Amino acid sequence: MNVVRLFFLFIPALILIIVGIWAKTCLFIGLALLALVIIIAFVQQMIIKRTAETSDNPNFVPFAESMCSDNWQENVFSMVNKKIEEQTESDSAETTEDDTTEHRQ
Repeated sequence: MNVVRLFFLFIPALILIIVGIWAKTCLFIGLALLALVIIIAFVQQMIIKRTAETSDNPNFVPFAESMCSDNWQENVFSMVNKKIEEQTESDSAETTEDDTTEHRQ
């Protein structure tokens, strides 16, 4: 996923690799650029993992625990759905209170 974010480097690397079929210098530059993209993506992923493991933000702790668990996909999915339901319920409760106060006036 991080490689897709770096498409401004990834696409030129692929083009240079294709052109490298005929010109060896383009092949080497394209491969070097592709290696750079992979290294940057790996470093970004390690930073995300470290942040998830060491964050002290109480709002981020449930998400970090879900991400670091063995079945992280299911845990993150259920946590996000739970947050959405809580937000929807609080929004509907606020709307109901607003409607009630409007009818009283």
